[in-house]
Amino acid sequence: MAWREAGAVARIVVSLSIVSLGAMARAEPTVAPGVPDFCQDAADNADSGRYFAVGDNCIKLNAGVSYSYQGTKQVAGVPRFVNRNGTVSQNTMSQSVTANTGLEVARQTSLGEFKVTTGAEWSKSTDDGTTSGSAYFTGWSVGLDGLTVGYTGTLMSFWEGSFLTSASSPGRSATSIVYEHGLDDQNIVAAGVESSLPTTPNADTDIWSFDFSSPVYALRWRRQTDALTTHLSGVVRRADFSRSPLLPFLPSTATIRTGWAASAGMNIPTPFIADGDALSFQATYAVDASSYLGTTNDLVVYQSIVRSTGPTKGWSAVASYHHEWSEEFESNVFASFVSVKAELLAARPQSETFRSAVNLFWKPVERLKFGIEFGYVDIAIEPNGFAGYFNGNSGRSYIGTLSVSAEL
Repeated sequence: MAWREAGAVARIVVSLSIVSLGAMARAEPTVAPGVPDFCQDAADNADSGRYFAVGDNCIKLNAGVSYSYQGTKQVAGVPRFVNRNGTVSQNTMSQSVTANTGLEVARQTSLGEFKVTTGAEWSKSTDDGTTSGSAYFTGWSVGLDGLTVGYTGTLMSFWEGSFLTSASSPGRSATSIVYEHGLDDQNIVAAGVESSLPTTPNADTDIWSFDFSSPVYALRWRRQTDALTTHLSGVVRRADFSRSPLLPFLPSTATIRTGWAASAGMNIPTPFIADGDALSFQATYAVDASSYLGTTNDLVVYQSIVRSTGPTKGWSAVASYHHEWSEEFESNVFASFVSVKAELLAARPQSETFRSAVNLFWKPVERLKFGIEFGYVDIAIEPNGFAGYFNGNSGRSYIGTLSVSAEL
């Protein structure tokens, strides 16, 4: 199916979904009669989804559809757009349609809550390398009390912002085994082992397999109070560069090293400005673990411009502010910076990326949202004695995005 045909079909799907989901958003209740008490509590605290019961099982169903149009004014040759299937595009405009669904099944047992989750998605974007879009699983998990196994977000993740430019990129996930334990009502610690560095769900990775030949060990502490949420996390990994094509250019040190990363973040509500307002930020430093740096957009772009694996050092920082003007209007603004430097023999090729964006969302009815966003990205690539390590040129882009989305 050509993009023009897919686009026509997608516009019909989006229109019908918006009408139907917009009507459903007015319907009450969101929970079917007779559900277990723990299911009712979950529904009361949820922002989306539909809850119903089958016996003692609480089932949550999520579904959504979105359409976005992006246009850019660009200087030089950095990637302009990141697509949901993990590809990058050099076009001056991009249209994207996404449909997603998720299912959660939970029940209370004598050992604690047992929960199974799965998610799937279909997307089609301009110049994404497909004719009729891509369909794929975005994640899965099986959990009992504090133990969870599956393909989920890494323990290093904390900052999340409602931005159209990052919404177009796939998430940062890893196959992992994680145990989480609440020390008290405010403090939660988690420890896990991830099978590899995080990737996008659409990378050349089998999200159903567990290959711990190069494991990543992760720890996280999180403290949540009414005043703020604090996040500290770290990882240690076995970084094997023995098969890297850059081996002759590596320093005269071991090719198998200990990579690590550490991260800190905070989310600070600011109700004295407006109810629902909040400031959020996260900073990360990484040695031979650059996949944990920056936003999900940075992860995809970095994976597309780096020609080969090798020793690296880097740091990143991202901060955002969310403001609710009224029940119908809300805005977000963010800025992020990422610096990655390759540690090669007599050379230090380096890439630095600055991103920022500001947006406005309008919600005329519950679960239906229109958005407009203006963003800026500046990527500076410095060979520093080793041309070719980074596949691309320095440059900057101004990106405008229009979107409409509806969810169940």
